[in-house]
Amino acid sequence: MKFIVITGANKGIGLAVVEAILREQTQYAVILGSRDRGRGEAARNELLAIDPAWSDRVEVFELDVSSDRSVSLAAERIAERREGDSLRLAGLVNNAGAINGSIAEVLEVNAYGIRRMCRAFAPLIEEGGRIVNVTSASGPNFVARCDADRQAFFTDETMTWERLDAFMQQCTGLRSLDTLGMGGGAAYGLSKACANVLTIHLAKQYPDLVVNACTPGYIDTDLGRETLGSRTPEEAGMKAPADGARAIMKLLFETPRGVGHYYGSDGLRSPMDHYRAPGSPEFTGT
Repeated sequence: MKFIVITGANKGIGLAVVEAILREQTQYAVILGSRDRGRGEAARNELLAIDPAWSDRVEVFELDVSSDRSVSLAAERIAERREGDSLRLAGLVNNAGAINGSIAEVLEVNAYGIRRMCRAFAPLIEEGGRIVNVTSASGPNFVARCDADRQAFFTDETMTWERLDAFMQQCTGLRSLDTLGMGGGAAYGLSKACANVLTIHLAKQYPDLVVNACTPGYIDTDLGRETLGSRTPEEAGMKAPADGARAIMKLLFETPRGVGHYYGSDGLRSPMDHYRAPGSPEFTGT
């Protein structure tokens, strides 16, 4: 049995991806990562109420992507089982996300959390395995407001971790995002733009793996509802979490067009510096 680790998987899109794997990919099992163990166990019980036969294919790990210790302990558990031939790790879905908080707090989860997970788990994934970073159209929308030099930074094919880290550290000291070549906006959009360009770097750092990012779309989740204002999910055109799982599933189990790319909610490659609407022609640039 091959396992896939999914962070932030006790609800919303993460839980929808867990269910989709259990339903559609019977040769795979899932490690349901949850910052709170109790909520993770409740999510597992919810799944087993749908189909008790899934009990051997889903287990819960307490996993806080903002904590070095939490991530390290989870990776150590997997490494021990991998060495004992009781577990094959085939993929990682970096789904955990944050929308509220300071610039530093949001970056810690949405960008640093991805790097923390990849550093710990990528060496454990079998050759040809997948890493999917769940980002957002808020990333390209943020970049589109930046000046030309900053847009070039956010799409740089030669991006290094040192450069990206230095930039993010600069951002954590800002009161607003209308400097450093940025055109304003929220910490969430900044963090997703950083996560997208980080994906370029990670694809080069782990050439034996298939590393990409995608947006799930505008989905009715707790995080998504933070953006509604006075609108209802229906008025805003939100889709169900199961719809949000589709692009992620495609990157996990189909053959994407290359690595280090960002894909739209329709599963087609999209630019990192401006929005491509689902259903419009696929991006083919560099």
